[in-house]
Amino acid sequence: MQDPVSIIIPAHNEADTIGAVVRRLQDLPWVDEVVVVDNGSTDATSALASESGARTVREEARGMGHAVRAGIKAARNDWVMKLDADLERFDTALFGIMPQARAEGVGLVKGAWNDPEDNMPMTRLLVTPAIRQMFPGLSHLRAPNSGIYLVDRRCIALQELVGSKAADRDVMLRIHAAGAEVVEV
Repeated sequence: MQDPVSIIIPAHNEADTIGAVVRRLQDLPWVDEVVVVDNGSTDATSALASESGARTVREEARGMGHAVRAGIKAARNDWVMKLDADLERFDTALFGIMPQARAEGVGLVKGAWNDPEDNMPMTRLLVTPAIRQMFPGLSHLRAPNSGIYLVDRRCIALQELVGSKAADRDVMLRIHAAGAEVVEV
């Protein structure tokens, strides 16, 4: 059996979805824990996450990067999957194949997702060409913007992660810069 996985979910005012999301994730056999990072919510996000079985931590510094950093730090396992609090548009089957992609030298497994209602113009026209130009070793990625990933936290310096929404790309670039492989499923 491979190392267990902690799932972190940064959340800000996600009371409408967080309970169902946590319950769905806890049924996955490879999930050791679900940690919801309440990023300054003013609704019942934290209470509903706890009632559904997640461990909650609060991060008052607003921003995705701050929440990601707090979640990775709070996780009890080295392999940490970061997911969004709104999973209604994603097939959870993707989450099950991501841990299987871990191998020697892999530091990050990106989850490629496809939303048939969004052709992702920013990714397609700007982000992907820029990544391919600046980081040829990442040119195989179809969804470099994906906020769904599994990271070996031993490969990154948490204190250096950006606090903004660019955190997901920052994690990817730091893993790549550290010489670990970035794979995509």
